[in-house]
Amino acid sequence: MRQIVLLKSRSNNHGGLEKYASRIANAFLEKGDKVTILTTGDALSQSNIPVFTTKTVPWPAFLRMEQFDYFVRRWLKKTKADLIFGMDRNRHQTHIRAGNGVHAAYLKSRFQTDSLFKACICHLNPLHRKILELEQAAFENPALQKLFTNSEMVKRQVLETYKVDESKIQVIHNGVEWHEMEKDFLEWQERKQEGLKKFLLDPNLFHFLFIGNGYSRKGLDRLLFAFSQIKHEPFHLSVIGKDNQMDMYRAKAIQLGLKDKVRFFGPSQEIRLFYQLADCLVIPSFYDPFANVTVEALAMGLFVLSSKLNGGHEILTSENGAVIEDLLKPDAIIKALFTAMKHRKSEQSALKIRSSVKRFDFSNQLKILMEACG
Repeated sequence: MRQIVLLKSRSNNHGGLEKYASRIANAFLEKGDKVTILTTGDALSQSNIPVFTTKTVPWPAFLRMEQFDYFVRRWLKKTKADLIFGMDRNRHQTHIRAGNGVHAAYLKSRFQTDSLFKACICHLNPLHRKILELEQAAFENPALQKLFTNSEMVKRQVLETYKVDESKIQVIHNGVEWHEMEKDFLEWQERKQEGLKKFLLDPNLFHFLFIGNGYSRKGLDRLLFAFSQIKHEPFHLSVIGKDNQMDMYRAKAIQLGLKDKVRFFGPSQEIRLFYQLADCLVIPSFYDPFANVTVEALAMGLFVLSSKLNGGHEILTSENGAVIEDLLKPDAIIKALFTAMKHRKSEQSALKIRSSVKRFDFSNQLKILMEACG
């Protein structure tokens, strides 16, 4: 029986990485391995898995990261581990799932969304410097056996930034709850009508959907400008997610003449409902290792537009989506929007798009991951 140690700080969160950590822990258990979780939070809803936690300071964040790494190193010195599986940024692991991508590449992307001054200051921030330090130590650690990236884009960024043997890197795209979403998918036509009435949306329009927190990095300002150039077309954009400057974006939409074309719903617990009523998801991100919404939307039958800077664009085809070639060129975004509007969701098209990502069901992606872990 192998001794597996899973590293996941703040495991009491409920984001995509936390859900994936829980699935990975169970997958190791099903293989007959013994799993232990090291974290700073509560157990990942795994009462049958030993969990060791450490207290960390709430602020500053860079010190919290250092405290967790110190806790992990001390624990590993005292306890035997055959495989150390990391999902955050720690100095020592044998296997890493780099779900957060390459931080150095993220910082580089800030020069496209922030002012030069702000982007430069960002590089001097102690938190970002600490992340870069831990990232380099982890990726270049001689003990590292496998580095899993969720896109070819991230793999390229690793090789361009750090001294890592390419043979250690394996790309495994993000999984999706394909089977679990089946009921919601089959009910999309009925639920669409309910959603349109609930939110007072015009059923005759082509419905675009934007989902993301942090609108600047997600490219919403570029998207709004592109829409303003085609505002006489019959479309509507629903914006889901939070941003500290949401009021500013609302004002910007009005200034661009999109008052009746765009609605800001803020954070929502009804993401599936918005998938059901929308025709197309737009992901104009300036940096996303692999946006989970890419494959979720496809599994719900939506046509997807993505920037090249979202690793999720790698699973798009001409039948289920389109890629925005250059976010800095409004014409490129406009061209993609017109392409999307030729693909209004229908029973036939939705089924075809959903079928295109069946192979990305979590069970399949976890199987590949477990096989790679030996």
